[in-house]
Amino acid sequence: MQPKPKVIVISGADAPYFALAQDFFNSLGNHKYKYDFDLGLLDIGLIEEQKDWFKAKNIRIEQVQSDIEYPAREVWEKLQPSYRTLTARPFLRRYFPGYDVYVWIDADVWVQTPEAIDVMIEGAASSDAIHMAMEFDRSYKIFFDRPTMWNVYHEWYQACYNDENVTVNMTLKPMLNAGVWSISKSSPVWDAWLKIYADALQRIPQLNSKTIMTDQLALNLVAYMVKAPHVILPAAYNWLTFFAAPMLDKETGLYVEPAPPYKPISMFHLTQKPKTQIEKIFSRDGTFVERPLTYSARNG
Repeated sequence: MQPKPKVIVISGADAPYFALAQDFFNSLGNHKYKYDFDLGLLDIGLIEEQKDWFKAKNIRIEQVQSDIEYPAREVWEKLQPSYRTLTARPFLRRYFPGYDVYVWIDADVWVQTPEAIDVMIEGAASSDAIHMAMEFDRSYKIFFDRPTMWNVYHEWYQACYNDENVTVNMTLKPMLNAGVWSISKSSPVWDAWLKIYADALQRIPQLNSKTIMTDQLALNLVAYMVKAPHVILPAAYNWLTFFAAPMLDKETGLYVEPAPPYKPISMFHLTQKPKTQIEKIFSRDGTFVERPLTYSARNG
């Protein structure tokens, strides 16, 4: 019998993200999983009282450092201190050593069913592939109604790499979202990601809406152009609320995909802004409720 892998699930938060991080860890603890796992948190600026809340839940806290040196680092970190979360993620094995499987989940995500985490852990425990969900689904109408998002991706790649070969080859690839992923300690993805990401940061002069996603673009390059081992997971494992609101199934109390057969969404990523605003959420019976899409709003 294969020994069970040693697994850690990690997120990151600063003081303004505290309530979202609370929601994430509360939702995570509301389920039974196939594998046991420890909990970790990258601290990007929590106050002591907030740290105490995480410590009470046996969540290991590590202070984020400036892990990649690049010309614009001091300016970027002054403009957006939380950017250090992104440059820290290729170094999770150093922050939290001794694990076989690492699962990263952004603090603005919450867990509705255990399916996604079970699949991600099992996959990373049995292969060197990074497991990530795509930013593409039949319910994400913006990709079908007009070419807006494809143009945005084109601009991102152009701004971050200024390489026509990269832009041409990557623009129409379904974007893999870096907010949720799992990976084994021995995966070649770690080093490939760090190299491409760090190289890009050496050339980018300014942090803006086109360059903020450099880490995610680097992971997509690792998957699609370097062809490092990767598994593309369904959108329901990392449902991006910016692209589509869920529907409510009143019989089960669960949020479901807004199209037949209305399968439950496993994890929500609150990518709309603001993240806690009141939303009109339609039910399968044609009625609607008005509340935020957060875990605490659904379970309050």
